[in-house]
Amino acid sequence: MKAKFFLFFLILSFLVACGSDEGGNDQQNAETSDNDVEKDQETPDSSLPDAPEDNSENEVPDENKSPESFCYSGGAILYEGDQQFKVCASDPEKFQKQICQHNRWVDDGECVSGTVSVPAGSFKMGCDETIEKKCPEDTVPLHEVALSGYVIDKFEVPVELFQKCIDENVCTNENTEEPHYRTYSENDECNIGNPDRLNHPANCVTWHGAKAYCEWLGKRLPTEAEWENAAKSGKNRIYPWGDTPKANCKNNVMYDKEKGDGCGNNVTFPIGSKPNGVSDWGIYDFAGNAAEYTGDWYEKHFYSSEEASQKDTQGPAEPEKNKSKVVRGGSFIYGEDRARASFRSSAEPDDPAINLGFRCVSSPK
Repeated sequence: MKAKFFLFFLILSFLVACGSDEGGNDQQNAETSDNDVEKDQETPDSSLPDAPEDNSENEVPDENKSPESFCYSGGAILYEGDQQFKVCASDPEKFQKQICQHNRWVDDGECVSGTVSVPAGSFKMGCDETIEKKCPEDTVPLHEVALSGYVIDKFEVPVELFQKCIDENVCTNENTEEPHYRTYSENDECNIGNPDRLNHPANCVTWHGAKAYCEWLGKRLPTEAEWENAAKSGKNRIYPWGDTPKANCKNNVMYDKEKGDGCGNNVTFPIGSKPNGVSDWGIYDFAGNAAEYTGDWYEKHFYSSEEASQKDTQGPAEPEKNKSKVVRGGSFIYGEDRARASFRSSAEPDDPAINLGFRCVSSPK
């Protein structure tokens, strides 16, 4: 009997010992599996893309850049702009849109036409007190003008194209040793001669230089009426984009009370940088960046004359004294009032001012 009991006890002890060993092995196996998972997480998967490089040392502080990215252009940082245009490499009569992605300018789509065809029609020219409340003396009375169709540049003439005119010895003053323009070396707010601003408007150009450029291409400067009609897209409105919102740095390159000239950059922006300010007819920078020459002579009370309402009016006759040309649109050194499509200013034909640029028009083909 004792022998049977002893044998039973021996078998039971053996079974308990075996169960204890199996449990220890399960726990050890579980711990090994956890470690394997951690190793899998630490080991790079060759099927996944490499992690981006850490360029934090070269990044601009967050408060100085747009939410996604910024791109340098012309020596200035376009914190509030995300697009620009440049001359198309394959066709100088077209323009290539670029957008800012990952801190680099990249081409967006195909090259687009550099001109817009404006249909024949009538529009109300001048300042409308019912919507603008207060009108400068030289912008009234509001009057209707009928115009024939014409073709106008979609962008202000950029430095790159004006430079071609210089290289051909066309945009130079034949009567004197002085050229029709000033360069970056003479004033750092001038764009000509600065390789970083080839797609900025050609400013610091005299009226004679602008006229010479347009005629070189078989075009001409727009009349004052043609300019305003295109700026308003044939409608009665305050700004090229409508009556609201007011001109600001989100839709225009201008002087800002808090930021200063050029929305804080102190110079012009590349052409077409402000998509919020484009007109209904797809024309850029009518309200700012560079103010623009027209072909008309300036006369303060011209709108009160019969000639002002004639079809295809071309402004008054050349004055005997105080000879100035009409300038339209705002610029990077002026504020909201000059961004209005009805605003008029003037400049002497020989004045290559930092705020003056231009665009051309031609007859329909």
